[in-house]
Amino acid sequence: MNQETGWSIWGQRVAVDVLQAAMEHGPGHAYIFSGPAQSGRRQAALEFARALCCSNPGPAGQSCSDCSICGRIGRGVFPDVTVFDLASQAARDKDKSKNLALNISTVRDVSAAVAYRPAEAPWRVVIVDDAETMQETAQEAFLKTLEEPPAYVVLILLATDIETMLPTILSRCRVVRFGSSTPGDIRAALEASGVKPDRASHIADVAEGSLGWAFDSANDPSLVEARVAAAQEALDFVLANSYQRVVTAVLMADEFPKARDGVFARLHLLQAVWRSVLYVQQGVETSSLNKGVASRLDGFQGMSCEDLVRAIRAVDTCVANLEANVRPRLAMESMVTAWPRVGS
Repeated sequence: MNQETGWSIWGQRVAVDVLQAAMEHGPGHAYIFSGPAQSGRRQAALEFARALCCSNPGPAGQSCSDCSICGRIGRGVFPDVTVFDLASQAARDKDKSKNLALNISTVRDVSAAVAYRPAEAPWRVVIVDDAETMQETAQEAFLKTLEEPPAYVVLILLATDIETMLPTILSRCRVVRFGSSTPGDIRAALEASGVKPDRASHIADVAEGSLGWAFDSANDPSLVEARVAAAQEALDFVLANSYQRVVTAVLMADEFPKARDGVFARLHLLQAVWRSVLYVQQGVETSSLNKGVASRLDGFQGMSCEDLVRAIRAVDTCVANLEANVRPRLAMESMVTAWPRVGS
């Protein structure tokens, strides 16, 4: 638990303030937690659910984290908290290759879950992850659930980008924005969960602002080694010639239908590389990736700040295009053709 706020949420002060107000004055019926992948949105949603359902809440309404209800929510087996996402949709449909967007069948499942009264807690909490992928027909169907929700229901949508969502959905939800976490926040969160300080510092140094990834890495040391290797591959990709960049982009695009999360993670690292080049050029060295960039800075000679900002925005645009179901090859090729040439 974060001793400063009383919530198991780190580095997201705006989110903590919104949730605290909800516990003091009563929750709204629908929220959208919007921010980068693995920025802690899902953890915050589950923490909110624990606070709403906890049988032994603290004086300010935070969850105790120790009661049976809190434990079962953490294990995903509490009947009054239900999570829907692309993974659960794929398990239901038994075909991952076609599960690139939440479909109308999943929205119907959400509507059915909302209809059930809570069995043990005062609230029924329904969390919908990957909400930015929801098809337009699915969004229109979901709107009916938002328009007349039962009084006992709290809906929480998790999205990396709200630009793909209908304005009528956005107008009915409280949007809570999440950002990347600082190394200090990640280190504090890991230490609070029992990770030794030296290891917490090392994980925070390579996490590139991703709190969710940091927690995963605390349980699986191989992820740190894989992240270091992936960062090196991303640096090689950026420093490749124009032809090799296109070849790599096409390979990533072809992987996307079956490895969506993996491709988004690689895009996050590509953006981190370009951002690190900008930091190093300005004399800022805040992470191991920045140090790796600094050791190969000669490859970026001739690139101006404007070039680097354009490259960062190109990755942003690629992510947005993929989330909007633009053809992966078109999205990827457009990204690399917008990057400044090496040695230009």
